Amino acid sequence: MSRETIVVDNYTYEGTDAQRTLLNLGEIWQHHLSGGGLDASRCAAVERQLVQAAHRLAGTEANLSLNDVSLNDLGEWLGKRVDELDRAALTNFLGELWRILESLHTHAGEYHGVVSGLHASGGGVPKLPIGSAAVGWSGIEGDRQGSRVHHGRPWQALCMWSDEVIAGFAAQGHPILPGYAGENITVRGLPWEVARPGAKVTIGSVEATVTAYAIPCSQNEAWFTGGDFELMSHERGPVSRIYARVDRPGTITLGDSLTLRL
Repeated sequence: MSRETIVVDNYTYEGTDAQRTLLNLGEIWQHHLSGGGLDASRCAAVERQLVQAAHRLAGTEANLSLNDVSLNDLGEWLGKRVDELDRAALTNFLGELWRILESLHTHAGEYHGVVSGLHASGGGVPKLPIGSAAVGWSGIEGDRQGSRVHHGRPWQALCMWSDEVIAGFAAQGHPILPGYAGENITVRGLPWEVARPGAKVTIGSVEATVTAYAIPCSQNEAWFTGGDFELMSHERGPVSRIYARVDRPGTITLGDSLTLRL
């Protein structure tokens, strides 16, 4: 099944997309808890919903207690057995996952920025500047990933980063410029600490939901002195790139305004 295409609403999970989503389940959950300010009782209730949804997908063969299993363990168990899972149940889970996560966030605050850069490539980094982008359910049309092992899932359709964060790294002597680290959209003027999983974003005529932080990989070591690409990890502060799912396709042009609701 991990080799088959799975269609969930408007989104297509190709190849190992479903498997990698399951394997990353615990990490995705931790990303949504980042930044603090969330109600503890709501977090516990939402986590319980996720565990129950994952346990339904696993079925009786999992033989795991809901009281002591972690989302990380469940995700690993499911990911390793993705070929054995019921296809309809897997399709339902991949849709239910993001709906449950959205219930964690209130979207009470509003923040603004502007699109300072758009980037795309036929695969790999750096991505090259473009003046405008047509955005579909899978991301910017014509943009490709060199490898789909860690990239290219529907919840990674858009990769965004802060112009100010990039400039800060460059000022420290790192040979990095917008697009180098593979982001599609560079944003100026947005306080980057609010750009975190769960946020709703409107960019041009596109609507999107931030789904996860982009985990740094060795393909980006050339842009950091000493090869320390982990400097752009979310664990180092509000410096990480972010991934987003497309909720409404449209177009984005340089200079477009961006609104983020958190």
